[in-house]
Amino acid sequence: MKRRIGLAVLVTLAVAASLGVTATGRTLADFARVLESIPIVQRDRVLAAVSLSLAGEGFPESEMYGLLERLAATPGAAAEKETIVLVLAYALEQGIPIDGLLSKASEGLARGVQLGPLGQLLDQRLRLLVETRDLFYAKGVFRAAPGTATTSPTTLPAERFDALLTQVGDALGDYLESGGSPFNGELIHREVENRLTKLRGGVLPASDVDLILPRIGADDLTRIVQTALG
Repeated sequence: MKRRIGLAVLVTLAVAASLGVTATGRTLADFARVLESIPIVQRDRVLAAVSLSLAGEGFPESEMYGLLERLAATPGAAAEKETIVLVLAYALEQGIPIDGLLSKASEGLARGVQLGPLGQLLDQRLRLLVETRDLFYAKGVFRAAPGTATTSPTTLPAERFDALLTQVGDALGDYLESGGSPFNGELIHREVENRLTKLRGGVLPASDVDLILPRIGADDLTRIVQTALG
């Protein structure tokens, strides 16, 4: 999967590193230094993904940087650390919210989970999020571009779409990690329904929960889980 980025991207990274200071004082140069200390082979690819995210909205830069620092200080093979970083980079490239992934990675490091299994767990979580995002699109529920007004009731503002996606993905991930069967569609659906119903009107707007729940069935969620495991 090794990927080279072009000269134009490298120039962009250099300019951003020298001029672009984030709200929390982190520059792209800071991310470059912490990646060097891990170290990883596909550093330029990760920096390109981070650069685009820093230029947008909603990027949890402090959490991302903090995780990279902890990862650099954790004993283990550089290749296993790189697997974890590349999961996050791929999520950023795909426009997938990484808050849940960062939380799971931080939790794993705090509990002393071995880096290899942690990377596999994060990769599975990422695949659940990607498949769930695609399911939302297939059911006619879309993510508006950040900062743009929405005119359709089935097109959600970016932050609300991401929150809904994160909660469904987390429910599926928690179900699998608790030993739930990937073939029990009714139970999988119940887990998702219970999570969204509990958060309805609080963490998640009631209208968003009411929009997505009638559109996703047990068969849909079974397919997502089985695809993520494959």
